[in-house]
Amino acid sequence: MTSRWTSFTRWVLLTGDRRAVAAALLAAFAVLFGPVGHLITLGGGGHETTVPLVTTLLSGNFVLVSIVVSVNSVFVSGEQSPLGQQFGRIRDTAEFRRQLESVVEADHVPADPEGFLQVLTGDIVERGQRLEDDVPPADIDVRADLDAYLDRLGAASGDMNARLQDVERPLEAVLATMHFDYARQVADLQRLRAEHGDDLPETAATTLEEMLDLLEYFAVARAYFKSLYLRREFAGLSTNLVYVAVPSIAAVSFFLLHFSQLPSTHALVVAVHVVALAPFALLSAYVVRVAAISRRTESPGHFVFGDGEPGVPGVSSP
Repeated sequence: MTSRWTSFTRWVLLTGDRRAVAAALLAAFAVLFGPVGHLITLGGGGHETTVPLVTTLLSGNFVLVSIVVSVNSVFVSGEQSPLGQQFGRIRDTAEFRRQLESVVEADHVPADPEGFLQVLTGDIVERGQRLEDDVPPADIDVRADLDAYLDRLGAASGDMNARLQDVERPLEAVLATMHFDYARQVADLQRLRAEHGDDLPETAATTLEEMLDLLEYFAVARAYFKSLYLRREFAGLSTNLVYVAVPSIAAVSFFLLHFSQLPSTHALVVAVHVVALAPFALLSAYVVRVAAISRRTESPGHFVFGDGEPGVPGVSSP
């Protein structure tokens, strides 16, 4: 039962199509307003509040449409930056790739997020193994702490790479990176350096610094891929909100115009309320996913936040 609830919650918060999540929410509203409401009121009144409530929801839908226009304006204005700014952005991206290729000693790193991340984490793990080889077996304390760290690193990398195997959408790549606790990896490496830095051979100390650099590259890449995903998510929200809000406004307006000629049945009132709430349900579905992903992929730098709050179901907390 717990596993099913976790899967359902993860679907609602992260993996589910936002239109399907909104439809599920509307279905819950229909059950709440329909059969449940009919039982509570014993089939009686409440119709005198229908017109004021539906009118309020109609006004809210117009506000949502204005939000769509504002969001689209922000995206359009962001894309209309001067030529020099556009060139600078592209050059920064190319320079980042060149620097990483130099660090990992590769002629080319993949352009797709999943391939890029797999190469990056693979090189981190490889240097971790090299670090283990550089530490003499006689340094028992150092090797014990290092082995414990490498076990956590291998588990996090393996879990993320397994999730990257079947990536088809940018969202899936972002969700996969949520399982790689970058901040804790950096904190653990820095603790190793602080506690055993004097005991490490020069080659091991160099390898450790390279691993820290690669983890910073990972953090930058994850933040960049998340920003690309968020732009697409808000663009999808704007488009879908228009598709939902316009028919909703038309249906609710028709109901208000012809309310006196329509049969005042409980089913009709429930249907109108559900249709009026459709844009709000869609907006809620998008907002909860953006909030969940933003919370789980925040970049605290070299700090680890342990706020004691429960994480997203199915996602280990960093």
